[in-house]
Amino acid sequence: MESCRLPPQYAPFHEAKMAELWLIEGLPGTGKTTAAERLNALCNARGLPARWWLEEAKNHPVLPASLRKLSASPAFASLCIQAIRKFIDAEPGILILEGSAFQNTVRFMFANEWPPIRISAYVAAWAEAMAPARPRLMMFKIDDPNTHYLDFLAEKRGALWMNKLIAYVESTPVARSCGWKGVDGFVRFWTAYQKLCLDYEMMLPWPVCVASGWSEAKAFDEEVALHFFCS
Repeated sequence: MESCRLPPQYAPFHEAKMAELWLIEGLPGTGKTTAAERLNALCNARGLPARWWLEEAKNHPVLPASLRKLSASPAFASLCIQAIRKFIDAEPGILILEGSAFQNTVRFMFANEWPPIRISAYVAAWAEAMAPARPRLMMFKIDDPNTHYLDFLAEKRGALWMNKLIAYVESTPVARSCGWKGVDGFVRFWTAYQKLCLDYEMMLPWPVCVASGWSEAKAFDEEVALHFFCS
């Protein structure tokens, strides 16, 4: 682990009748899905009331495909906050979400050139809405996105995966404004986005742990992660 912030007198409760949010974030290909899946399995094996939802699921309970399609709408921020409030009111136990903090919200705002002050206002309102579920956030950080994508993931995920993400980046308003094209533009986009996320995670008033990305750490330590979420 690189750094963890634990506010004093902040402890999880793990009560089956209460919602408790475990959030996992990071750039594409940093292992969010695998980490969420393993933590969910570990909780179930230990009798902890946990559930996990795949980030890209069409019927995701917080960010379904129908809501993600509205990412360019001025109402997107308020719709996301409404969705998380409804979710934590309806779902009890440990709720493990990947990409629901930044990847499918802040990333869309960044891509659509929302002013930083507007994104900051959203993050503050979103954090307040999440507070009743006593959230904790683990974020996978990549020190060198260029190496992560071009050396590690290009080989692991293949050209089709890379080309799809490059095409997505080139289609965004921020990439068009900045002239980000091809592989270089792709890396610039994700580098800027990660910096934004690291800035915003510092605003969060609840426990945050920044961990090395998988291309550098090479392995996910389930026990260390579980200790962070349960401590």
